[in-house]
Formats: sequence, structure tokens, C-alpha cells
Amino acid sequence: MTSKSLKDLEASFSVLVSNVKNYYSGNKHAYLPVAVELRKLLCDTQRGKDKSLLKRVFPHLRLKPLQGSQNKFDEYTVFYIPGRLASDGNGVSKVWQLINENAASITIDEWLAQKFIDSATTIKDFIRSVADKEGAHSDEEFNVALRKTKSFMIPGSWSLCDQYIVFFGRYLTKTLAIWMLNDDLKKISEYIRSQSDRFGRGCAIIDLHEFGLHISEGVPVSYATYEGVASMLSGNPDNCKTVLKSINTYDISNNFLLFIKDINTEIWGYQQRMSIT
Repeated sequence: MTSKSLKDLEASFSVLVSNVKNYYSGNKHAYLPVAVELRKLLCDTQRGKDKSLLKRVFPHLRLKPLQGSQNKFDEYTVFYIPGRLASDGNGVSKVWQLINENAASITIDEWLAQKFIDSATTIKDFIRSVADKEGAHSDEEFNVALRKTKSFMIPGSWSLCDQYIVFFGRYLTKTLAIWMLNDDLKKISEYIRSQSDRFGRGCAIIDLHEFGLHISEGVPVSYATYEGVASMLSGNPDNCKTVLKSINTYDISNNFLLFIKDINTEIWGYQQRMSIT
């Protein structure tokens, strides 16, 4: 890995997370630069050679597969929607549970080769379609993958197409943050233990937007006390109650709680075993 590759990686994720944030702020066109960065990171080729940036910097990174069985696809599958669609009750829907977080991890190439919307389209095909035909270039007509995903309109959004691209951008950012955290787990565990001894029960927090802007600086882990978490989640009583209960009950001697703030402000919770010798 060269220093240029690392700088390019930081620039790519900075563009990606900034545009994911723009998308959730109301700019529905912001999925297009996200698609271009996904192509650069995951499935970029030059003269038939794989030049994908993320595979160059993190060649052993692994991802979780899509929900559902790949065996559901056959030549008769016209349009298959992986995952679920969830509504917030205010007329806004979103793609939800697209990734099977409980499944065994697979390589990036295996992940890209998964069938996506029909038996002839893979995740790689879909990303490259959006990046090549809309993001970096403008084709006169949609191909099959774009025509299908753009024909399915979602309340509060434009189509499945932009939702899938933005979801993949968020998922890739979260996965890389967790991967890098595990690579530096001993140092992070020592930091969490010192903060816990000093301030009492609390949790580790990672902000994915901040992480994506400054990847070369590592994973930005902060520590929030019980009171700090209560204040941070005061606007969401249900989530606040669940999180505070977890903080009160986890085994503080061997584990720490990790809460990841997603770019769309959702919170992901994990319990991580300490790595202190």
C-alpha cells in the first residue's frame, strides 16, 4: 500500500460520506457521486485489471452477504427485492435489513458477485450501471438494472435505485470502521477501561461521518458516560431506555458497549470483548 493509495482512500470516503449526508438532508441527486465512489472502491477496472481502491488498501476486508437465499433467483425471476422496506409512519419509507448481519462474512469479490434484482444482475453490475450510466457519464437510455430499480418508487424517496446505492455506501463505511477497530482493539480496550475506571459506566461511540472524513487518522472512538448517553438520546425515549438498560447491565470487567452513529443518525449497538493482557 502506498501513501497515495491511503490519501486516495480518505478522499474517496470523504466524498462518499459527505454525499450520503447530503442525500439524507434532502438532496436526492447526491446518490450519484456515492455510486461513483463505490465503483472506485469496489469494482474499478483498467484495461481488464482490477484497480479497486479498497481491495488495494484492505485486501482481506470481508463483508456480510445479502438477506435471503441466492437460490431464489432463476430465469423466471423478473424482479426480486432483497431486504425489507420500512415506513416511519410519516409517509417516508426506507430500505431496511438488506444485509444479513448474522451470516458468515465473505470476500469483497464474492459479495459483488451476489445476484441482486434478478438472475442476470449482480451487485457489481448494479453499482457500475449507476456509476457509469448516470454518475460519471450520461447514457441516453437506462439499462435493465436501472430501469427496474427506478421503476419502483418509494414514498419520501425517488426510487429503489438511490436507496440501494446510499445503503451500500453506509454499510461499507460501517464495516470498514469495525474492521479497523478490531485491528487496533487492544489500544481501544485500554482507552475504554481507563475512561470507565475514571467516569464509571458508559459506552464507546463512533461517528461514521467523522470516521469517513478522516480515515487516515484511524477510528475516532469517544467515551460517553451514562448521563452523557441519556442527554444524547433524550429526543428518542424508546432508544434511550434500551441503551441505558444495556449500560447498566453489561459485564464491565470483560466487555465494553459500542454504539455506532450512522450517517443517517441511526444507532447500531454492539457488545465487544475487551482485549487487554
